[in-house]
Amino acid sequence: MPQESLDTLLDRLVAEYSDRLAQGRGPDREAFLRRVPAEHRAALERSLRMLEVGMAAAPRASRPLAAGDVLDGFRLVREIGRGGMATVWLAQQEDLARPVALKLLRPALAIEQRHIDRFRREALAVARLNHPHIVQIHGVGEALGYHYIAMEFVEGKTLAQVLEDLPEERPWKPRDLAFASGIDALATRGDTYEQAIGAILAEVADALSAAHSIGIIHRDIKPSNILIRTDGRAVGADFGLAKGDTDPGLSMTGDQIGTPWYMSPEQALTIEATVDHRTDVYSLGVTLYEAMSGRRPFEGKTALAVLEAIKGAVPQALKSVSPECSVQSEAICRRSMARLPEERFGSVEEMRDDLQRLACGETTQARVDEGGPLRRALSAVKTSRVHYGIAHSAEYKSRASFLGLPLYHIYMGRRGVGEGVRFARGWLAIGDVALGGLCFGGIAIGLISSGGFAVGLGLAFGGFAAGGLACGGLALGAFSFGGMAFGYLALGGMARGYYAIGGSAHGTYAAGGETRGRPIDFGPDGTFADTWFGAAIAALADWMGITAGGN
Repeated sequence: MPQESLDTLLDRLVAEYSDRLAQGRGPDREAFLRRVPAEHRAALERSLRMLEVGMAAAPRASRPLAAGDVLDGFRLVREIGRGGMATVWLAQQEDLARPVALKLLRPALAIEQRHIDRFRREALAVARLNHPHIVQIHGVGEALGYHYIAMEFVEGKTLAQVLEDLPEERPWKPRDLAFASGIDALATRGDTYEQAIGAILAEVADALSAAHSIGIIHRDIKPSNILIRTDGRAVGADFGLAKGDTDPGLSMTGDQIGTPWYMSPEQALTIEATVDHRTDVYSLGVTLYEAMSGRRPFEGKTALAVLEAIKGAVPQALKSVSPECSVQSEAICRRSMARLPEERFGSVEEMRDDLQRLACGETTQARVDEGGPLRRALSAVKTSRVHYGIAHSAEYKSRASFLGLPLYHIYMGRRGVGEGVRFARGWLAIGDVALGGLCFGGIAIGLISSGGFAVGLGLAFGGFAAGGLACGGLALGAFSFGGMAFGYLALGGMARGYYAIGGSAHGTYAAGGETRGRPIDFGPDGTFADTWFGAAIAALADWMGITAGGN
């Protein structure tokens, strides 16, 4: 059932139930509950029980609204938005002859004072702010049983609508933003799409900075709460979740207030005491990620699945899903979306400054602080293992390369359902199959390799190892150690080599239970002395190109 139909139905049922109670007709609660989908019956039953025991007042709204109705001098034109708590109408303020956005609290929620208080708190919070990038409040009141907030009407699309209308063909350009929004000014907001997005979100960050300065935390930053004016400027809207609200935050339909895709991990964990200004930093980072890649970092078939992913999964690196993005935007996303608040930007002002640098094509502080590629790779490994535990699959790949190989290519976490073998190729390679310099994987082939099957030009460690120095169940190499060892110097249960020692040893010099070759003299005191170790060390030195010498 569509959300609009469900909201209207719930409002109507609550009003009808209240009327029957007032008339003393004893309504059948179970019959009312059967009229809504099963997953929403608990929320409706709670409201009906509160009406029965007098804990909630009957809805004062007497009838549904329609275009042409007038509330306190605001004539309704058309509905332009709807959410879990409220509907928004375009209205005309008749005395000042100006358009306004009239936000109306849903009647079924108005039966509880806590919802009315939260609704009014939004008006009070925004009224304290006078900022060019924050929607302004014109008035607040009640008429015909509807609680309303009269707000500045911003003519233009939301960022969510603009992103939805971008063309499928990549890479995007500023003119694509202009075409998707119908706002020509967006074509001149930057030389590249990335710069244009940086400029837009820098303005949102500036608005959040003003809010944070007086103790207001938005807690629901997302593309649909970012409006784009016809002159191309961004405006933040919907400050209805200001900090200080201790209510668990469920709408009539049972939806958690605060959109799941953009929630910070601390919001997803519902630890109210730890939610501070850095939750807005995180959500703005998610918005940047979506704007640059065309997808959200965490998805799921249900809201619960999304929340679980936010709490325990590693977001896929931005450049792995959108290669045309620069390392600057990737660094901003990585820092702002850090799982632990203390690892994010310390303030939204710091993030704003980096977004402004992004808009100007400059190096961001987030990128500078990350250091070189190896440091970033090691940091990614640490974050995945320490903070996320067993995580979903995530990929990290350097943009820089040397001799055709990326500096690092790392897959972390378990493979998702239906995900194929993950092939890593880089000077530092970690994956199901790893090829390059320093390699770790189920199959590892490189200069130095470790894996179930390892082949290394230098060192190899694995169930099957082949390399200059090889250690494994089956080892092949100049110097080999394993259950079965083949090499110039071989140690193993079965050893074959110029120097061989093992349960079964065959070689020019051999020692073991069964030997073929000249016996190795361990000496009367049990030492290998010059006979074996001396020759082995000399052979190793010769193989490595080291010339013996000294005093």
